[in-house]
Amino acid sequence: MFDYISGKVAAVSENKVVVDCGGMGFALTASAFACAEASRKQEVKMPVYLAVRDDALELFGFSGTPERELFLLLIGVSGVGPKLAVAVLSGMAPDRLTTAIASGNAAALSTIKGVGKKTAERIVLELKGKVAPAEGVDVVVADKQLPDEKSVLALIGLGYERKEAEAAVKKFAKPDMSTEDIIRAVLSNS
Repeated sequence: MFDYISGKVAAVSENKVVVDCGGMGFALTASAFACAEASRKQEVKMPVYLAVRDDALELFGFSGTPERELFLLLIGVSGVGPKLAVAVLSGMAPDRLTTAIASGNAAALSTIKGVGKKTAERIVLELKGKVAPAEGVDVVVADKQLPDEKSVLALIGLGYERKEAEAAVKKFAKPDMSTEDIIRAVLSNS
């Protein structure tokens, strides 16, 4: 029904982007990556998906068509609804996510908040042949090799380049630190 929404960025929060389109504000639930991109722009043209339930209509916005296609694959997995699909997209960069799925790395997926071991295994099982690993991305073997993706995305939203943000997170992150603690450590040592 809807393919995209184009307009001025009215507001961006943790997982919402409000787009002013012709005087009407559309609240789009979006991944952390899409929110970070929208926060750097004044106007956007976001691909969308309309989720229809008995009690609500909800719009989901994406950084681009590839992210929406990955979202559609994720919601096709049994037990994965739109909210969990957005959490998965927020928990790992799209290129790393497709690489983890294509390589059968359920351990990497289970590090994402809200994704348990069985759900991660189901995602890998049902999508392994449907996604290709991203070029130039190392296959992640264990969750300790993954930088805190939310911290990386937050730093990108603050103007860091991806490689610079990943390096900073790897340098300052400790296993027991929250995303906020990691951001503080990076910013105070910059």
